[in-house]
Amino acid sequence: MRITKTLWGLIALLAFLGLASTAYAHTSERGYILLLPTEYYLLGGTLSVALSFMILSLSEPRAVIEAFRGGLNLPWIPAGLFDTVLSAIGFLSFAGLLYCGVEGARDPLTNPLPMVIWTIGWIGVTVAHAVFGNFWSVLNPWRFPVRLVRRLVGASAEGVGPVSLPNWAKGWPAILLFMGIAWYELVSLSPEDPDLLAFWVLIFWGIGFIGCLLFGEAVWLRAGEPLSVLFRYLSLLAPISVKTNPDGRRVLCLSKPGSRVLDSEPASLAISLFLLLSLATVSFDGLSMTFWWLGLNDINPLEFPGRSAVTGINSVGLLLAWITLAALYGASVWGGEWLRGARDAKPALGLMVLSILPIALAYHISHYLTYFLVNAQWVLIALNDPLATGANLLGLQGFRVTASFLNSPDSVERIWQIQVAAISIGHIWAVILAHGLSSRLSGGRPARHLVGQIPLGLLMVAYTLFGLWLLSSPTGG
Repeated sequence: MRITKTLWGLIALLAFLGLASTAYAHTSERGYILLLPTEYYLLGGTLSVALSFMILSLSEPRAVIEAFRGGLNLPWIPAGLFDTVLSAIGFLSFAGLLYCGVEGARDPLTNPLPMVIWTIGWIGVTVAHAVFGNFWSVLNPWRFPVRLVRRLVGASAEGVGPVSLPNWAKGWPAILLFMGIAWYELVSLSPEDPDLLAFWVLIFWGIGFIGCLLFGEAVWLRAGEPLSVLFRYLSLLAPISVKTNPDGRRVLCLSKPGSRVLDSEPASLAISLFLLLSLATVSFDGLSMTFWWLGLNDINPLEFPGRSAVTGINSVGLLLAWITLAALYGASVWGGEWLRGARDAKPALGLMVLSILPIALAYHISHYLTYFLVNAQWVLIALNDPLATGANLLGLQGFRVTASFLNSPDSVERIWQIQVAAISIGHIWAVILAHGLSSRLSGGRPARHLVGQIPLGLLMVAYTLFGLWLLSSPTGG
């Protein structure tokens, strides 16, 4: 117990040290010049992760694992009709958004579809799964219509589909679809155009609907539908989860954040690549706006010509970012297993990838923070008058969106600190989980356990430096 308390205390201190200074945040406006050298800022965050790795290397893996153990079972929650109602609400909400996308205002800022999809969905719902657990499994827009159709044709509501999805193919549909989503948001010319977005969202829904009917709801949502895969893994970080008892009752459980990661089964190769893709896309989004990237492609960042000028290079860059991260991760894990003396690195590849979940979450929060703070206000305006008829559903007529907090030194400094904290704490959290997961590969031998973590630990430290550099780099576009 004493070791555990000391461990958490030191990690909290290191996270605090990571906030030692501030720099430009890559998603916010550039209104101020730093008073402190950026090098101090980068050094503070990177050292916090490096020192946490050194401290953990001196700790017994059992102490780390025990620190995450323990939880609380709360009263059971109803299922059956309750689940049906929630899934129906999810589907009807989705259908309503599509209708607003077609019939609402042409201005993306006042149309609910792009505002809710990219602000509430892509940003808010993603983060919420690391807090509240996998609620998407109930609220997704496929569950209700798929089960309704299956009942109408006399099939079991949750039965397997008529076609079997081969094991080698599981996970790859999720990769292709997620890459499509990322490309559409980061590279395409009009990701917020209501008509185009409504069309592609409907296509995306249709693919999921057909996949659930052909391969079965459980199989497709677990291995083919990208949002379900992403949210299911991010929910492993959440302190809230739902489990089903042998008597069929569902119990709401409280546990320490990330504890379920340590007990999870290794991911398949395709799912491992998918999780790395989820991190690479956000990282490339930040990189693609930097002066360095634009200058590399002979574009003046102060006279950005528009997305059409970078569509090709950003498409290639997005793919290369994924390939590069996957190669670095694979080399780090393989190198760790080689140092351990293991003959097969495949189990480690699928297990240690779970430790990047906090990093993916941290980058998501840091990268989209200012975007969310501004566009969440536009969401309220769009929902107040969803069809542009002059309605005042939320009583917000006359409400004005403000971004004045981006022009105040104090508020901008707070935003910078939150972003730095997210990056630093996310990487420290990842180091802790990697330490616990690594013990499952060492066969109870402390020496092998420590040496096997070194390559991946170095990669995490380097990625911390990269992430903080992105935050401190000026951007254009």
